[in-house]
Amino acid sequence: MTMKFYQIDLEQGGVTRTVRVPSETDVQAADAAAPLMKAGERIIAIRQVVDDGLQKADALPPVSQAESFAEITPGAAAKGPPPTS
Repeated sequence: MTMKFYQIDLEQGGVTRTVRVPSETDVQAADAAAPLMKAGERIIAIRQVVDDGLQKADALPPVSQAESFAEITPGAAAKGPPPTS
């Protein structure tokens, strides 16, 4: 899949703010926005933004489920050896 940019509108108590995140899908965009959300905020809109090559994101792309479980599943071999200290 291709990385896209999404604008996420957040709301709490009638106050809204917008964050921008890179993601492959709109569902994963919500995951990417989660660390930026304040307690009690909710997502009210997710919109894809046209990538003009000048996009600036407020967060990193979300980690896929496969990547998040790689350290504890047999698929970890595909990730490569663990870092040495």
